[in-house]
Amino acid sequence: MSGVDGRTVPWRDRDVVTVCGTTLAGLALIVTAWFGAGGTVSTARQAAWLNLGVAGFAVCAGGLCLWLLRARRTLGERRISLIALAPADDDEDTSPATRTRRSGPTDTTLPLPLVRAEGMDRAHHPDCPLVAGKDVAPVGVGQVDPCGVCAA
Repeated sequence: MSGVDGRTVPWRDRDVVTVCGTTLAGLALIVTAWFGAGGTVSTARQAAWLNLGVAGFAVCAGGLCLWLLRARRTLGERRISLIALAPADDDEDTSPATRTRRSGPTDTTLPLPLVRAEGMDRAHHPDCPLVAGKDVAPVGVGQVDPCGVCAA
């Protein structure tokens, strides 16, 4: 589960080092504040140590939030690449020997007929991955809600 490009795992080594560093720094501040406040009797001095403890908590929370947001972004990118209608750039062989020429210009403005399978509530393009391999029936525009994946 390790990848050089960072696309096979949600966290890179740098992200793990960052979360460990911020967590250790935050915990060090919290422990310092705990021992500092424990050695004083004055509430004014304990409040100063409390501020240090709150800052330590903020450092821990900030590091963990950045770590989780990085994973969320990476997993979102991975999800999009998995359900994309076009093949990913990594999978395509762009060498001149394997390129195919188009026979002519294609009109992409023509609407595709919308379909749906039995039990589905949304209309899909025929090449949508959510209806691949299913028995589909044509449906008119406006009869059902459009699919969010293929943007019918």
